Amino acid sequence: MNIENAVVLITGANRGIGLAFARELLARGARKVYAAARDPSTVTLPGVQALQLDVTQPDQIAAAVR
Repeated sequence: MNIENAVVLITGANRGIGLAFARELLARGARKVYAAARDPSTVTLPGVQALQLDVTQPDQIAAAVR
């Protein structure tokens, strides 16, 4: 899969496997990495744009899609 210049959305990128994915995507040249978390202030990786998203809340899902 070619990651260079890709735009990606990762859920749970504030820790664990999500954080590892975010780091790897940046290292492989992703153009934009969005990281969704219930509390976006917990996403601190430089180069990643945090968004608030609780996947159990339909209004937050709709906002993330927009």
